Amino acid sequence: MPNSQKATKAPENSQEKRKKSLSTADWEEAALDVIAHQGISQVAVEPLAKLLGVTKGSFYWHFSNRLDLLKAALKRWRASDQRIIEREILSIDDPLKRLKAWFNLSAQPLRSHLIYSTLLADRQHPVVAKTLKEITVERLGHLQQAYRDLGYDPDRARKQALLAYSVYVGYLHMAKTLHGRLQDSEAIEEYAQYVAEQLMPTIPDQIESANS
Repeated sequence: MPNSQKATKAPENSQEKRKKSLSTADWEEAALDVIAHQGISQVAVEPLAKLLGVTKGSFYWHFSNRLDLLKAALKRWRASDQRIIEREILSIDDPLKRLKAWFNLSAQPLRSHLIYSTLLADRQHPVVAKTLKEITVERLGHLQQAYRDLGYDPDRARKQALLAYSVYVGYLHMAKTLHGRLQDSEAIEEYAQYVAEQLMPTIPDQIESANS
């Protein structure tokens, strides 16, 4: 006589559960952590799978190949960076305060800064080159608009934005070269304040002088 009891499913092991619970965002975030500290060349499926505690077969539930992961991770980074800028900077109406917020944010030890500085070293990679150009042009546009809102003419605002952004890129390079990371200290806050003083006009006469 056949057994009338229903067959029960074997319980899933922890790795199978982990594989199903991982999302594309988990893989993208893990890839961004590697990019931030080691560079894009170190992003590989097998080490990431080990880091996440799954087999590399889990990767192919979400991505076709490594290039797909890189594109998705950089897209995620750019979207996150845009949200930070919109929240911390672009929401400020006063252009002087907006510029000061730019300089303060640029000196904070955010992962986004680490990713950007590391990608600069990998700028020959076609996916990286495209992303870097887009985000740099976008940031320069925001800086230029802040100077325009202060009263600078278009040409002077463009030059001042380029100068300010060059200082930002130089600081990232210097910090990683000297310390291997971005530091969080009172000295960095003082540096951000000093940069702001050098790159921000404090009185209307300075703007008139800059435009002349």
